Amino acid sequence: MRIRSSIQAVALGVAFHSVIGCAGSAPQRSTPASVGRSLDLSLPAIDGRRVDVGGESGRVRVIDFWATWCEPCREALPALDALARELGPRGLSVYGVSVDEDRDRIQEFLATVRVSFPILWDKGAVAVSRFDVSYMPVTLLVDRKGVIRHVHQGWNPSSASAERREIEALLAEP
Repeated sequence: MRIRSSIQAVALGVAFHSVIGCAGSAPQRSTPASVGRSLDLSLPAIDGRRVDVGGESGRVRVIDFWATWCEPCREALPALDALARELGPRGLSVYGVSVDEDRDRIQEFLATVRVSFPILWDKGAVAVSRFDVSYMPVTLLVDRKGVIRHVHQGWNPSSASAERREIEALLAEP
């Protein structure tokens, strides 16, 4: 039975990589259909409790879909943690959403790359697939009213600067 589970996990991983790949260091610029829509996202946290990210009105939200196997995803997390610490008092909430299949792998990774923001679990990449994206990491920037304003695919220091400017602009809005 354990071998069958392992084979299923590998097959799912191959299918996921063929649909959504890691962007490498070249972020992709496009405007997915989700921009302009209200955020509807409720997922379990890594500790099992349910978190309704879409229901948190009044705060600007950054939702970063990532995976332990994606190098740019791994590099983005510390930068997002710094943003959460610096801009949290101004009304920013950051959420990391792992698309990994194995909860233990996520927890092992988080033991080495510590972040202060909540980590949610999108097992099977069901939630991220709703946002019409093709490269990881995927970062959604959501305004205080709950509307998805920007979607970024991929990450590097230069794209991080652009994301920060967009976050600052969202924080400046009423």
